[in-house]
Amino acid sequence: MNVLVDTNILIPLEDTGRELDPRMAEMRRLSQQNGHVLCIHPSQREDISRDTDEERKRIVLSRLGQYWEIPFPPVLAETELNEYGWSQKNDNDRIDNLLLHAVCRGAVHFLVTNDRKIHANARKAEIQEQVHYPDQFVAYLRTQTEQEEPPPPEIQEIFLHEVEVSQPFFDSLRRDYSGYDAWYLDKARERRKAWCIRENGIVYAICIYKPERSPKITDSGPTLNGNALKLCTFKVGEEVRGRKLGERLLHCAFKYATKENIHYIYSHIFGEQHKMLVSLCEGYGFQAVGKYKDRDEAYLKDMFPPGTSDCTYDPLTYAVKYYPNYLDSPAIAKFIIPIRPQYHEALFPDISFFARTLFSDDQSQYTSESNTIKKAYICHSNTTRIRPGDLLLFYRTVDRKSIECIGVVEQIYRGQRYQQSASHGFKADGLLRRRD
Repeated sequence: MNVLVDTNILIPLEDTGRELDPRMAEMRRLSQQNGHVLCIHPSQREDISRDTDEERKRIVLSRLGQYWEIPFPPVLAETELNEYGWSQKNDNDRIDNLLLHAVCRGAVHFLVTNDRKIHANARKAEIQEQVHYPDQFVAYLRTQTEQEEPPPPEIQEIFLHEVEVSQPFFDSLRRDYSGYDAWYLDKARERRKAWCIRENGIVYAICIYKPERSPKITDSGPTLNGNALKLCTFKVGEEVRGRKLGERLLHCAFKYATKENIHYIYSHIFGEQHKMLVSLCEGYGFQAVGKYKDRDEAYLKDMFPPGTSDCTYDPLTYAVKYYPNYLDSPAIAKFIIPIRPQYHEALFPDISFFARTLFSDDQSQYTSESNTIKKAYICHSNTTRIRPGDLLLFYRTVDRKSIECIGVVEQIYRGQRYQQSASHGFKADGLLRRRD
């Protein structure tokens, strides 16, 4: 959007001789963050030139070049002035009217001003919804700015420049990909981000990601039709294998894609040494779709499942292919599983009390059962009715007394002394149900 800034806003924004009002600073920052362009009208140069403070006038005029200036602004005819019902007794009125006229004619989307008379004239012209006081406009910008949701506990979302790429963790990537360090530094300059597990600067696992629009992910296949999330670098250090950190990073990708309404997630995987990564991805719905640069295999996951009426999959196949989505219908059985708080904390760390503490990023506090998406749950129930694809509703007893997690049964093991169910635990936002 193009936002016209009145002179009474421009001067405090650009006068370096006094402290900047925090509201002005926030308006500029949020406008830039949301892709809005702050504009000026050519007549404002004349307005500023009448400032009796010569030093301030010189400074403000010198800084106008950073604003987009409305080209060929609409001329305000006498007939239009009368139609609007505006008065024009002096040069100040004339310039104020020209700013408002630019809004009326669609040259800009909004006008921000502290001038009460301009606001009164906006009401006469019935464009008051497009003319704001600074406080009003900042409040509007806040509603347009999505607050970034923090990653799950233990995971840090970082800029690439926060990690030193020369550390041994990246040695295998340097061996597999010529020029990896140069690529990494280039992406750091692009302000690329990653989900990372690290301690004292030492990286244990990382997933560098990139949102894209309709990318071509194979040499011969078509471009993807929609938004995609590319997992550019995905690695778990050998010393922490077995702790299910790969599933933890995948959970971040699924959560991000769900929140941002991303249609596809994909990755290019190279070499026999990455069989573990391939197995992990295939377990959550990724499928090989072709070669990329005659070297890497492209693995793709569709995050948009078909509608229930068009679905030909059984509930378990559906849950694996389209995780974190799952099927529900009257024909699918549901079972409430009571679980004590201490086990709930261990199995579902994202909604644990520990996740809200100062130590939630301490990776030493999390176990493999905390990190994994698939959960193994042992109980003493003697029921024989649970089947793969059924839904488990975990009921936290004692304190919260609520159902907050849903799982899909994958396998059931029965014995004389125990029964164990392995289930996909659904942890993406909107699929974890917390009762307020």
